[in-house]
Amino acid sequence: MIQALQNDSVLFTAPMTVNENDFIKVKTSTEAQVGPNGKVLFEVIDRVANAPLRNNSLDRIYSNLFLPSVSTHTPMIFSRYLATLKNGGQLILKEPVLLEELSNTVSPISRKQDDIVSLLKLAGFVDVSVRETSPIVDKDLLYFFQLWGVPQDRIDQGIVARLSGKFGVTEIYAKKPSYNVGQKITLNFKKKKAAVPPTTTVEKRKKIWLIHTNDNSDDDMELEDEDDLLDEQDKMKPSKESLTRPDDCDLSDGKRKACKGCTCGREEGDEEEEGNVVAIDLMDDIVEEVIEVDPTPKENSGCGSCSLGDAFRCSTCPYMGMPAFNEGDKIKLGGMFEIDDIDAF
Repeated sequence: MIQALQNDSVLFTAPMTVNENDFIKVKTSTEAQVGPNGKVLFEVIDRVANAPLRNNSLDRIYSNLFLPSVSTHTPMIFSRYLATLKNGGQLILKEPVLLEELSNTVSPISRKQDDIVSLLKLAGFVDVSVRETSPIVDKDLLYFFQLWGVPQDRIDQGIVARLSGKFGVTEIYAKKPSYNVGQKITLNFKKKKAAVPPTTTVEKRKKIWLIHTNDNSDDDMELEDEDDLLDEQDKMKPSKESLTRPDDCDLSDGKRKACKGCTCGREEGDEEEEGNVVAIDLMDDIVEEVIEVDPTPKENSGCGSCSLGDAFRCSTCPYMGMPAFNEGDKIKLGGMFEIDDIDAF
């Protein structure tokens, strides 16, 4: 039964095969309910996804209510319905579903009512409920087969009787939430202050502060006497000597001397005054030791090839690492090796 309120905007969707007379009757009845300021619209269900419908403009949508109809609702159609409905708008739909699992039979219907409910929830609808699911009688099932395009010879072979009671039509109700998808709101996490009961008179407000300090208001209140907290020694004024830091160092010849095992630093100060501290200069002149090497071969040389270079020298040769030289000549470094490094810069 179609229900609408005054000034509502209602949309009907149906396939192209809808009976025109049935639709006119429903449209006339709905227009009388919504009044002159309301709207009654019609759209082919297969064209809903691309229809020029404004968002948040419809109060109710009746989808696929004119039977027989073999049209199914896709996720795209559900998303379009959700966008065009106002917040809190209603969707009422009908769709053929399976009541039992089919074995060895190819059917254009493959969904049950629970599958449609899941699709509606995933699309964003709330309060989704199945109002009624009724089986399709054999007489109406024949029209469904004709709309599906089943050949007449198959219908004559008793396919209607074999699939009787396995198809039904479900009616589902859904509602758009009271907010738009993607809407942002600010969450307030501040703690609310406890409400303070109002005071009627000024005396009551003053009493809050005087109740713990006014001794006369309560005879049973016992306060500590501050004089009992101090003894006679605490009341005496300290002398200057008692406030002076005691000096434990030995006194000799009218001067304090460091004790044995001094830790206060007096011992180091006494040594500096007496001149017992010796400063060591680590930058004293260092005499360089120059070693002259006589390149003349030693008489006890075993190989006699010392002057020819390292390639001809023994492993224990005293001239190992020196350049080749003539016997009797002094070795003199030439080129860059005879220039002082400091003078070069």
